[in-house]
Amino acid sequence: MNPYPQNLTPIFGEYANRQIPIRLFNHYRGMPVINDGWIERVDGDGVLISTHKNQIACLYLSHSTVVELEALQLTISARVIGIQLASRKALLGDFQAIPRPFIHRAQIRVEPEVAVQVFLRAKSGFQEVHAAIKDLSTQGLGIYLERSLYHPRLYPIGGEIQLRFSLPVKNKGGSGLTAPLTSPNLIEERFSRENIRGLPQGGQPQKMTGSLAPTAAAGTLNLRGIIRNVRPELGANRYRLGVLISAVDESSRLTLYQYMAQRQAELIRELNTLYEGIARLGS
Repeated sequence: MNPYPQNLTPIFGEYANRQIPIRLFNHYRGMPVINDGWIERVDGDGVLISTHKNQIACLYLSHSTVVELEALQLTISARVIGIQLASRKALLGDFQAIPRPFIHRAQIRVEPEVAVQVFLRAKSGFQEVHAAIKDLSTQGLGIYLERSLYHPRLYPIGGEIQLRFSLPVKNKGGSGLTAPLTSPNLIEERFSRENIRGLPQGGQPQKMTGSLAPTAAAGTLNLRGIIRNVRPELGANRYRLGVLISAVDESSRLTLYQYMAQRQAELIRELNTLYEGIARLGS
């Protein structure tokens, strides 16, 4: 691994002169947003970069990014100092080294538009409890469990749990939905001029046996998962459980893939709408 250089200015200057692309990493509502960028000029301890409009929208929201200089095998974090919305440029500074290999969630993970309730049952539990899905992918999901319902004996790392929930997916015929989805009007309302102005600145593993219960209706999933991590969120009075999907029936798998593709398309539309909105504000 190359040592972290004490002075990045000559490196940035070389990238600018030779127009070597850099890569920017952000997330939007769980979904990774990764685009190339180009250094326009070096300005003191900062650099002015140009990039895709969706990346600009993420920089506007998060005020930070991760920059990868692949040619030098160098990964750094950066703070957004300023943004030129119309020209899709941003001034980055306060660079800090990130040890390699840098692990990022390139796998698509999305947050639901509206709260999705999940019914959760531990191997040694006698009944289902209610929880909420934080985010999900085709391989796992994050779950919020109220503090009063959490017990380390029931939910140890490596323990297996059963989950049942419904996702709002389009019917195969495309004639309807199993639950309300994001409409263009809702997206426009979220990123209206007024709302944009208010954006913030800132134990042993246990095995379950037997087949999964058949899916009751389109959009309903039954699956089993293994708890990979547990993190308390004391300020919110809850725990976040990271769950790896270990068993899923074919109908549930198809529903999950369909929802992921659908939700990703919605989030991309949201980013486009957000950029257009903040660009109008900046003009």
